[in-house]
Amino acid sequence: MKGEARRITGMVLLAMVVLLFMTWVRCFYGSMEAYKTGEEMLKQKQLIRSITYFDRSMHWYTPWNPYVEKSAGRLWEIGERAEQEGDLTMALIAFRTIRGGFYAASHFVTPGKKWIEKSESKIDQLVRMEKKEELESRQSKLKEMIRQSQKGSSPNVFWTVILEIGFLGWVGSLFGFILRKWGPKEGSSHVLRPFTWLGFGSVFFAMWITGMMKA
Repeated sequence: MKGEARRITGMVLLAMVVLLFMTWVRCFYGSMEAYKTGEEMLKQKQLIRSITYFDRSMHWYTPWNPYVEKSAGRLWEIGERAEQEGDLTMALIAFRTIRGGFYAASHFVTPGKKWIEKSESKIDQLVRMEKKEELESRQSKLKEMIRQSQKGSSPNVFWTVILEIGFLGWVGSLFGFILRKWGPKEGSSHVLRPFTWLGFGSVFFAMWITGMMKA
């Protein structure tokens, strides 16, 4: 009995590790795609849309994800360039996006503390440089532009549903395969064979990958 319990515990732990890894991969992929789109928007000089996608990349935060740091760096460059050109409102949006992105990723700890401190220092300087009335007026206009641009960058609902079904189905197939292959054999004659679970897993995995690419 102890050996059986140890084996089942090991299988559950293995499945949890695989699930965490797949979650990390999904976040990494989403962050990478948003960063690449932000770079394209930046090349086309669409600053508001590039800020939107860099912000989206930061919201896919996971530990050891280089695209979060890259997005923060791009936003910092946009902010400094806007400040040099005298567009203080655009600079404030860029620096506040950095700060908000890291605060949004906070859980037990707050990542990017150095970025937050740098951004807050810049924000304080810029707020003192620009009159409050002008700042509020121009920000309201730019916020509306950001809201409109975010509508076009929202994930596709259909492919997002396919993505979620594929991911959950793949995880379920993984559990089914593990339990059918190495779990208790008594009373399991009516359960699907291991290779059938593998087949289901392959189909759901394909749905998951396709959903990630299309969403």
